[in-house]
Amino acid sequence: MADVKLDILTPMGPVREGIEVAGVEVPGIQGELGLLPHHESLVTAVTAGVIRFKEGNNSLRIAVGSGFLEVKEAGRVVVLVERAVESGDVDVAAATTERDEARKELDAYKASVDAPEYRALHDRWAWADAQVRAGS
Repeated sequence: MADVKLDILTPMGPVREGIEVAGVEVPGIQGELGLLPHHESLVTAVTAGVIRFKEGNNSLRIAVGSGFLEVKEAGRVVVLVERAVESGDVDVAAATTERDEARKELDAYKASVDAPEYRALHDRWAWADAQVRAGS
């Protein structure tokens, strides 16, 4: 029986709220986080990537932007991200084009990687890449 309650929330509203899943994989700053029932409480950063979980018999992928993850004592996993799109809603061709253009700009970038322009360009690439991976 699944006993992780999952919420995926954005500023525009919930993408999923209170669904029961056996486990969930979330993109973290040091790699993927696999969260199962009875996981220890924690709060950590989420990077742009793909959240994976099963809802019933369906394996689902949702592309997410950066944000935060909280695992609560009661077995609730709350993912707060700046944006999210379900795999079926991704325009893979457009996201692939955006990802490739951003990659070219990143490769040609010559200023400091600490500059806000670099961070914005990297975020653009990461979001497009997350959409491609979720939609493929």
